[in-house]
Amino acid sequence: MKTITIVGLGLIGASYAEGLSKKGYTIYGVDTNIETLEYALSKKMIVEGSKELADFLPKSDIIIFAIYPQLILNMLKKYHFNEKQIITDVCGIKMEYLEEATKLVLPANYCSHHPMAGKEKVGIKFADANIFKGANFLITPTLDTKEYSIEVIKKLGEDLGFGNIRLVDPVYHDKMIGFTSTLTHAIAVGLVNSDHFIDTKEFIGDSYRDLTRIAMINEKLWIELFFANKNNLIEHLENFENEINKIKKALINDDKNLLEDSFKKATRIRRGMDKKCL
Repeated sequence: MKTITIVGLGLIGASYAEGLSKKGYTIYGVDTNIETLEYALSKKMIVEGSKELADFLPKSDIIIFAIYPQLILNMLKKYHFNEKQIITDVCGIKMEYLEEATKLVLPANYCSHHPMAGKEKVGIKFADANIFKGANFLITPTLDTKEYSIEVIKKLGEDLGFGNIRLVDPVYHDKMIGFTSTLTHAIAVGLVNSDHFIDTKEFIGDSYRDLTRIAMINEKLWIELFFANKNNLIEHLENFENEINKIKKALINDDKNLLEDSFKKATRIRRGMDKKCL
């Protein structure tokens, strides 16, 4: 399966196009922006581009949707797919749309996945297939996903250079991503917006810089992701608030032991993480 159409040539979609083209895949690109298509063609990310998926649908083995979840459903309702095709997406949440999407593409087979990589920059001009090197690649099959589809998507991850490829239940995926991604973006936004100083930039070091990089956020995408995964996010926010309140309580009560316990716990947990998967 070497012919792929990528719908949405933003940062991730274009990075896929760049990386998979170099691996010998025939890549068609679909985007609403003509300038984006022209740029992709000029950089040899794609062999042909169009504003309409219909132009490439009959000759596509795999269709990758690199657009917002609700836009995916809107597009799937417009087209008919065949039984030999595999449909996938790169979205950061799954349960909001996956069941409906799986039915809409029939008789094609749907196998969703999530590349755990990106930048704070958006748009095709920041595309770089190197962002995938060694990163986590999560495949989220449903009971309707066929084994051959999983193997095909796994091969895409391998060809793009991902370091850790794992199958995960979509429900568990959303719960974990709510913690490792959505919560961290919420914390970064909250930290930056709590700034009441006029000269913060004169005092910034690595700690602040690293913590707040993702506060430069694509607001339209992340609004959708926050609400699509809001129950998990609320739970994680409450747990985070509990830990922050422990630190606050330790300071108010001059409780050095409680503060030391919090620090030691954090160090122990962080050191126990496999650095290859970070």
